[in-house]
Amino acid sequence: MQSFNWFMMLGGLAFFFFGLFTARSALQLLAGDRLRMVIAKMTKNRFFAVGLGAVVTCILQSSTAATVMLVSFASTGILTLTQAFGVILGADIGTTFVVVLLSVKKIAEYSLLMVALGYLAEGVSKTKNIRYLGRIVFSFGMVFYGMHLMTQSAFPLTQSPEAFAIFSFLENHPFVSLMVAAVFTAAVHNSAATIGLAIALALSGALSLTAAVPMVLGANIGTTATALMAAFSSGTNGKRGAVAHIFVKVTGAVAAFFFIPEIVYGIEHCRGLLMAFLPMLEPGVAGLIAFFHLTFNVALALLFLPFISLGVWLITRMVPEPKGQKAFGPNYLDPTALETPALAFANAKRETLRIANLTYDLFDECLDLFHPTEEVIRTIEIVETHDDKIDLLEKEVRFYLSRLSQEQLTEKQAAQEMALLSIADDCEGIGDTISKEFVRLARKKAEKHRRFSDPGWKDLNHLHELLRTNFTLTIAALTSPDEEVIQRAKRHCDQFQEEEQNLRQAHIQRLHAALPETFETSSIHLDVIGGFRYINQHLIHILGFVTEV
Repeated sequence: MQSFNWFMMLGGLAFFFFGLFTARSALQLLAGDRLRMVIAKMTKNRFFAVGLGAVVTCILQSSTAATVMLVSFASTGILTLTQAFGVILGADIGTTFVVVLLSVKKIAEYSLLMVALGYLAEGVSKTKNIRYLGRIVFSFGMVFYGMHLMTQSAFPLTQSPEAFAIFSFLENHPFVSLMVAAVFTAAVHNSAATIGLAIALALSGALSLTAAVPMVLGANIGTTATALMAAFSSGTNGKRGAVAHIFVKVTGAVAAFFFIPEIVYGIEHCRGLLMAFLPMLEPGVAGLIAFFHLTFNVALALLFLPFISLGVWLITRMVPEPKGQKAFGPNYLDPTALETPALAFANAKRETLRIANLTYDLFDECLDLFHPTEEVIRTIEIVETHDDKIDLLEKEVRFYLSRLSQEQLTEKQAAQEMALLSIADDCEGIGDTISKEFVRLARKKAEKHRRFSDPGWKDLNHLHELLRTNFTLTIAALTSPDEEVIQRAKRHCDQFQEEEQNLRQAHIQRLHAALPETFETSSIHLDVIGGFRYINQHLIHILGFVTEV
């Protein structure tokens, strides 16, 4: 009798995991920013959200990855908890796609052909999308070849008394089977791997449907572990999203656990009906495992979909808002999204927009430094604290983007990375102009007890108002890159440059008129105008990048 080959089983698992990982990366490269666009179109329509959840999971090749992403989105406010709840239900359906394919034994026979064709397409084609498609075909070939190896290695188990005793024990102790599957899934962060292993054992004849059902339930519970761990470092809504996923999976699994014999009978009955009408489509135990995994997740969606509002209310009570003030820091830079570049860029853009808005708030009040009735020292402290926040967020965005793998970025995403870094750097430059140059000038003016002339102060306020408009238009263009808004912002920036020269000339004329206040504050006045010009140049530079993000 041939002995069980551990090396072949472990090698099969390695091929399986490597294939899933590379398929996921290639699918993301092929999808590019379209994945982010799909997420952006999510609405409060719960049925649409379920469908989108299934699509996103097919792209990410992991319901765990999709749920971690949704926890991130809920935490950062991109999705409401109601939307996230619906998408989670869809994500659980989407993960069955690979499992159904794994149950088709014939596919494994063509796995090496898929590897060869995929490798050839990626190596020969000069078209980017064809190369990505080739990598996807290659990766799935690796997945199916891994399944083939695991199946072949498991055949001796059908003749092994020890293996028979183990599988009999698992069949007679479904709770143990469920827990083992849950722990294994949590460890490997992928329910498809656990169910794929069960299918491989079923294809070899070593595992019965009765023993496999609790394994499928355990895999569905174990897949929630990664999202739960990700939620520990996320906001309240992120924690609620993770708890919602656990609540759905555990409730469904516990309910199904007490009816395993009835479930097995029902599946066998469906098999009988299928064979009566289409005898050539013999699903085997492997096909029945995939069928149960699919129907279990569809049933969860149908069961919970009508009660999403009630579920959101319950989860909100289970995870209340924390008391106390949160320490200042990034709101959107969730590290779990780094595995999906399109989503990481969505997070980075939201944080960059936050930086831009904080910079606008700092600029909006910068003339208070020179106001004759203002407490200069207190205002300087406020300005410097505000600038420190901008500096902190700019550094966090820079470090966040640096953690993305360059190999996983498309050309467009690489350009997007540079654009976001440049925009954040420009915002920091504006903040430094105000917190360093303007603060220095404000101190100088206060120490010498100088006062701007009324016409000079009026000119500075006029220039500040023009620049405020430019800033508002720039942020609008950054938020939604509309060509009309971009061109309008550029025209306003050009007009500012002309007005700045006119006001410099007006200041020179006041000097010729020998106004004492103008003479005493001349250098400060011109330096403030120069600072405004420098801020305007930063805005022009930002406008050059808005279409990239």
